[in-house]
Amino acid sequence: MMKGSRLSKRSVVLAAGALLLLCGLFMTGRPWAVSENDRYRTSLRQLLVASAELEQDVLRARLGLPEVHGSGPSDFAALRARAEALRDFPSFLPDQDRQTLAATLERYLGVLKENEAQLAKSLAAQARGETREANVLVQAMLERSARAEAERLINTYLQLYERTQTRNERSRVAFFLVSLLLGAYVMVVLVRLSRATAELGTLNTDLERRVEERTAALSTTNSELSVSEARKAAILEAAPDGVLLLDGEGRLLELNPAALRTFRLTSAQAVGRDFLSLALPASLPAGARERVAAALEAPAGGATRLESPCLRADGSVFPSELTIARVHGDGPRRFTVFVRDITERKEVERMKNEFISTVSHELRTPLTSIRGSLGLLEGGIMGELPAQALDMVRIARTNTERLIRLINDILDLEKMDAGKLELKLAPLECAELVEATLSGVQGMADTAGVPLRSDVEGAPKVKGDRDRLIQVLTNLVSNAVKFSPRDAPVTVRVREEAGGRVRFSVVDQGPGIPAEKRSRLFGRFQQLDGSDTRSKGGTGLGLAISQAIVEQHGGRIEVESEEGKGSTFTFTLEPLKPASAEAASAVPRDESRYNVLVVTADGELSTLLRGLLSHEGYRVVRAGSLAEAAEVLEASPPDALVVDTQMPDGQALDWVRRLREQPRTRELPVLALSGRSAEGEGVGMPLWVDWMAKPLEETRLLKSLRYAMRQPGQARVLVVDDDAGTRRVLCAQLERLGVQVFEAADGESAVELARETTPDLIVLDVGLPRLDGFEVVDILRQGKGRTTPLIVFTGRELSSMDQRQLTLGITRHLTKARSSEEELVSSVRELLNGLLARREAAAAERKALS
Repeated sequence: MMKGSRLSKRSVVLAAGALLLLCGLFMTGRPWAVSENDRYRTSLRQLLVASAELEQDVLRARLGLPEVHGSGPSDFAALRARAEALRDFPSFLPDQDRQTLAATLERYLGVLKENEAQLAKSLAAQARGETREANVLVQAMLERSARAEAERLINTYLQLYERTQTRNERSRVAFFLVSLLLGAYVMVVLVRLSRATAELGTLNTDLERRVEERTAALSTTNSELSVSEARKAAILEAAPDGVLLLDGEGRLLELNPAALRTFRLTSAQAVGRDFLSLALPASLPAGARERVAAALEAPAGGATRLESPCLRADGSVFPSELTIARVHGDGPRRFTVFVRDITERKEVERMKNEFISTVSHELRTPLTSIRGSLGLLEGGIMGELPAQALDMVRIARTNTERLIRLINDILDLEKMDAGKLELKLAPLECAELVEATLSGVQGMADTAGVPLRSDVEGAPKVKGDRDRLIQVLTNLVSNAVKFSPRDAPVTVRVREEAGGRVRFSVVDQGPGIPAEKRSRLFGRFQQLDGSDTRSKGGTGLGLAISQAIVEQHGGRIEVESEEGKGSTFTFTLEPLKPASAEAASAVPRDESRYNVLVVTADGELSTLLRGLLSHEGYRVVRAGSLAEAAEVLEASPPDALVVDTQMPDGQALDWVRRLREQPRTRELPVLALSGRSAEGEGVGMPLWVDWMAKPLEETRLLKSLRYAMRQPGQARVLVVDDDAGTRRVLCAQLERLGVQVFEAADGESAVELARETTPDLIVLDVGLPRLDGFEVVDILRQGKGRTTPLIVFTGRELSSMDQRQLTLGITRHLTKARSSEEELVSSVRELLNGLLARREAAAAERKALS
């Protein structure tokens, strides 16, 4: 309303700027003062007059007449002074015109100097009596006279002045036109200002009317909102599933009546308690509690659905389906948890599985007998059957095989769901897999009139279950044959990809698969034509089973299809490693963990060491004899060697000495286990990292292993904090202990530094850019850093769940606001105890020697 006549801030600012510009134009476009021009023109005329008088006196002197003004050197000097004074050019001349005038003035001074020199020569010639030569010099001076140059100087100035004045007039005209435009704009702004003032009253009246309308609408909305809230509360109260509202820390805020009934407690007993502690039993399988906790940390935008046992207040446990979603909003984090008791569903599933298993096993045996009997009849064991009877037997046998395939598929699905489908992995030739598949479906293809083609070129061997992979390829090829028109070939292609994986492709020229139906391809009992009258046959389980088999081989079936142009089903498998790699991996290495070779013939000691070291994150390889240990070392040297000196097949000490003589094992850390001391064995200490007497001191053993596999040098501490001031303080405190400090300001840099140089201790803040503390710990936990001691030093209050997640090796959790510097330094000393003790002992020894 009245938008076109309203006065904006921009219009006011532009109007004010226009007024200021008018003032500037007025100052710039005013006429010049003529005094400066008159002064300069007078000086030029005076120079011209003086130059003419000088020439006249020269002529008088030549004719023998008395001089009026003089033509001596002083007169020339006075004339030059007049000319030099003319270098003070008028200020209104531009630089280019000043340069032109200066050049003309220089020419005048040059001519004046020549005239003075010629006059002097003429006087000298006349004194010598050479009258003719004197006349020639005077004549030359008069022909190139200073007066003519002075006239040229005046003309040049007048031309320049006229040109400058012309430019000034044009500028003044332009300034005048711009001033008119600006004045018109100011007038328009003033007119609009007057209109805006008149309209302001109308706007105020309209605004008051709108406020009244909005107030009435708000009142109506509040009433409707109250009704809506009451309706939602009624729905929540009547919901059959439990609904719980949690805060960002996982504590219960609200529960609906169904949730209270499900968990058999009251609201007062539940509100404020931790959901994980209240709802999840302590007997959960490994990883189940972590999955629920991870769902509570998920970002907004989706819901996480999972199944988990839940705990009632009376101690009973029931199966439940939990749907966890983050509540959208700008306030504190909130989560909604929907709890559904699925006891009945689980019972139904159990009964269904038992029924399927029983029926499948009870049916497969008689069906196998029926198929065999029908096959014998078809083969003529009872004599040649009439053609009509033979057809009936063939139909019965075909349908019996179909029933057997269905039962086998159902049993395969049952095994897959239970995780009991075992693969018999072996090296396989791709060409042999394809040939076996095509020979199995050749009869079906001949009946359908579909040619089968194989395209296998240079594909390496793969490792897999031959029967299961043939089952996958057979299913894909038979489907392609079913939906291919007559004489349209089906091709099985095998190629090695750039990344090294081997890709299997089944290509047909059938009708293609519509995009909206592709999501149903790998569902159970799903077919693109689901009607009872479908003509292609099949159970709808083949692709689902094939997908599961390929996934167990580390791949996935993918589909590319275009309606009317056919389909391509593909999956990839890992190639078989070369023979050298197979031999090298005879004793498999886990690069994410340190490998420790334990050499002992004592079974109890071996069991003790395996349990102790595995619990600390090491991978243990056992050798029961020195010969077996030598084979392991030849195949893949470990990171450390723990050897029992009492071995039945030789002297362990001599064997270790031989290891020190070999380049591959010269630096291998060795921990010796013996009933006697190293001196008693007659072994020099430089041979060993440590020598331990039986029975073992477990703490000392773990500490020795930790120091054995670290890089030599002083203790290394990685400080990770995004605040530079905090890092400087921490580094100063740690350097006073004599440790080597590495700094990182974000999570990615921390992970990179920890991987480059394994630290002996990490001091970690939680709130970091790029990767936060939780992500850093998760990444380090996947590798050899899983046993690194850790001090979590953060300003954030950590829950018990957070502390469990922020754990590597020996871990201390300190809060910046509550922990003193002495407590932090004490924790560092404790976790670096052995390394600092070695340094301090070395320092004391050096001090004693000095």
